[in-house]
Amino acid sequence: MQVVAPSQTITVPVENGRSTITLAAGERYVMHDVEVASGRQAGVFAEAGPLPPRPPRYIAASDPGGRMIIPFIGGLGDAVSMLPVLASICEQHPRLRLEVTTTPGPAEIFSLCPRVGRVLDYPVPLEAWCGYDHHLTMEVVQQTDQAPGRALPEVFAAALGLELTSRSFELRLPRVVKAAAEPSSVPLVGVAVGEGQALRSYPQPMLSELIGLLVRRGLGCVLLGHADPSWNVPVRPPIITDMRSRTPTVLELAVWLRAVDVVVCHDSFVMHLAGALGRPTVALFAPTSRTHASLYANAVTLTPKVACSPCHETSAHCPKGFDRCVAWDDAAVQPPAVVDAVMGWLGKQGREVSAAISRMAVAL
Repeated sequence: MQVVAPSQTITVPVENGRSTITLAAGERYVMHDVEVASGRQAGVFAEAGPLPPRPPRYIAASDPGGRMIIPFIGGLGDAVSMLPVLASICEQHPRLRLEVTTTPGPAEIFSLCPRVGRVLDYPVPLEAWCGYDHHLTMEVVQQTDQAPGRALPEVFAAALGLELTSRSFELRLPRVVKAAAEPSSVPLVGVAVGEGQALRSYPQPMLSELIGLLVRRGLGCVLLGHADPSWNVPVRPPIITDMRSRTPTVLELAVWLRAVDVVVCHDSFVMHLAGALGRPTVALFAPTSRTHASLYANAVTLTPKVACSPCHETSAHCPKGFDRCVAWDDAAVQPPAVVDAVMGWLGKQGREVSAAISRMAVAL
């Protein structure tokens, strides 16, 4: 972490351009090292320097009290994976009050976490930063190796020198979300398996086949995710209403995850949110490790039988130079296997499927 002062007022896009943060000229902010390096290279920071001695860094072995600020920069899935870590901190240090400074997307997650007292815009001005009693250095979390065999909360806790005493993904949800869990007359499957040609995405032709198989089983399909033209699913005879771009918030997504009987998804924020909500999930993995989902009791994970999977690659580029993950080729998890896993979950829930039901897929 460093202190920076922009030479001019600038607006920076975040969350894949869906929101922005604004830095005022001359104001001093506390920012992560990676962003500071980018800003200095672009010539937008008039100065950059070390953090002041106060507030001191959080040390798990101590027994701190007061207010602790947590600067969090990461994805929505990483934010969900931090929830057991925050719960463990609160269990071990009951006198400590947690506050998070982060970008708009993760802010929606942390604002629903009962362990977080307040969520602030990122970056935080230096004057506000100095008013805290402790700070949590999250950069050590972002530099961790997401190796197989360890779920993300375990990795994060180890990086902070913290014992993971809680496995809780508790979220503070309004009644409208909880009411959505009432069973529908038709068993519903939420499908969120990728976007375009992203490395972790399930191939679009297989998505079409999967939807067709589910519909022929008499299931209703709710397509969740981004409004990406390359992911139009030409399934007949169901009626498809494309509403994916109309569910931008975490709460709206939570409503639909509670409404469906089973969630089918790839390694993504949807998988982490479904896991945090305890929803029956079929999670599909190729480049990343299936063990990242190991703390989610209701997740069945499927992965291709190919030598290079998982490669643990989480960026947009294959380390071997392929245009997309080769584990999604002939060795990919085939749609019939996904359907079998879905039907297994429905059987455990005692949900009956009638072939006479009108077949319909709704995209959200």
